[in-house]
Amino acid sequence: MTDIILGLQGEIPVNHTKGVPYVAKNKVAACAKHFVGDGGTHNGINENNTIIDEHGLLGIHMPPYYDSIIKGVATVMVSYSSVNGEKMHANHDLVTGYLKSKLHFRGFVISDWLGIDRITSPAGANYTYSVQAGVNAGIDMVMVPFNYTEFIEDATSLVNKRIISMSRIDDAVSRILRVKFTMGLFENPLADLSFADQLGKKVHDLQRVF
Repeated sequence: MTDIILGLQGEIPVNHTKGVPYVAKNKVAACAKHFVGDGGTHNGINENNTIIDEHGLLGIHMPPYYDSIIKGVATVMVSYSSVNGEKMHANHDLVTGYLKSKLHFRGFVISDWLGIDRITSPAGANYTYSVQAGVNAGIDMVMVPFNYTEFIEDATSLVNKRIISMSRIDDAVSRILRVKFTMGLFENPLADLSFADQLGKKVHDLQRVF
């Protein structure tokens, strides 16, 4: 996985600080996913529960994230799955306590597609709670493809009520801006069209086979 990160983001300079995202010019931000334990779900069922002790979780499922952070990965995506019955999109101990605090990951954490909706069962049953749980768990950027106005209203209300702290919002904004500044998106916000002829080549079709 780390070779893919370097291919997408570029080789890290020798003097670069470990854990801080690095994206070279003309490269793209990589995303390590799905954090964490999604490969160990019960009966191998997608979005299921991973039942495991701390030793197993840290020894089996966490090492790829150690390596990814050292290689300067810019983003980490949270899994739809659960660990010992707790949805990863609502898991403060692992997202904030371990990934951000213990591993010192300084990029941003992103939800999966409609990920916070799945915190409840059925999905979206209590959307305000899902916003609260997801953001407070440590998710910095939330993929909300449809009901984004509802998300904004709920998040704003939760901040005004101090259920989501302003420091949590500041952390999310700081991380997202750090990655954007690292990528040079403010200096060069538009894509370099000279790379357009690199798209749709036969080698890309060949890679999809594997």
